[in-house]
Amino acid sequence: MASGFVDLATLQRPTRHVFLSPHYDDIALSSGGTAALAAKGTGEADVALIFGDHPDPDQPLTGFAQSLHRQWGMDAGSVIAGRRAEEAKASEILGTRDLFLPFRDAIYRGERYTSDPVLFSQPADDEADLPRKVAEAAGLSGPADASVRIYAPLAIGFHVDHQHAFIAGLRLAREGWEVWFYEDLPYALRNGAKDRRLAAIGTMVKPGPLVDVEPVWTEKIDAIMAYPSQLSTIFGDYVGVGSTREAIDSAMSRYARELAVGGGPAHGRQAL
Repeated sequence: MASGFVDLATLQRPTRHVFLSPHYDDIALSSGGTAALAAKGTGEADVALIFGDHPDPDQPLTGFAQSLHRQWGMDAGSVIAGRRAEEAKASEILGTRDLFLPFRDAIYRGERYTSDPVLFSQPADDEADLPRKVAEAAGLSGPADASVRIYAPLAIGFHVDHQHAFIAGLRLAREGWEVWFYEDLPYALRNGAKDRRLAAIGTMVKPGPLVDVEPVWTEKIDAIMAYPSQLSTIFGDYVGVGSTREAIDSAMSRYARELAVGGGPAHGRQAL
């Protein structure tokens, strides 16, 4: 990782910031502080919700999707409205604007992903063109715009939807767009998860600057707490630290301070 913080003027330089968010809570969790700082600058801070469209009403849900709905305390008829209500609250806290793209979560894309081992492995072969479609739907096709910075996930954890978003960001960077890759949380909280992903990526990305988010740390945690349907699964089941605000703040702070030079909470960055 880089040894210093990017200065605020550089962070806020673009007139538009576009955060590629695989799912509804990913920006609050992974880049909430950065998004809040971007929104406080002179530019727009947009969260492009990639895989947040409604399930196909003509297709029955898989047993796997139904089991996740039960964990979230939502049924098929209310899950998207409920998630979007959580997202709206988080965006109000961070000062960001939500853009909803027309793609469904992996668990709603037929029989491709019907278990955790499959969901956290290789994307299905017939979805190879999905990253290109994501960029187009986000309005990021065509010549690179120097006034825009894009933020994309590294896909730590190997969730297939995060991998699609990573590839979309990689394509855009190769086309000349400015792209900063963020560390996916909570996945990066698990020992060795980030190293495994960076080893898989190899030389496609190089270390970039850290962002000091201590001035907006409360907003970041507030935004994370805006997703009550997810907290038990994310921080209780997956991370194993509990889902209270105190437990979440402690886990996130500890990780941020390990990255930071000088001790302040930060988001680790990987930029091309």
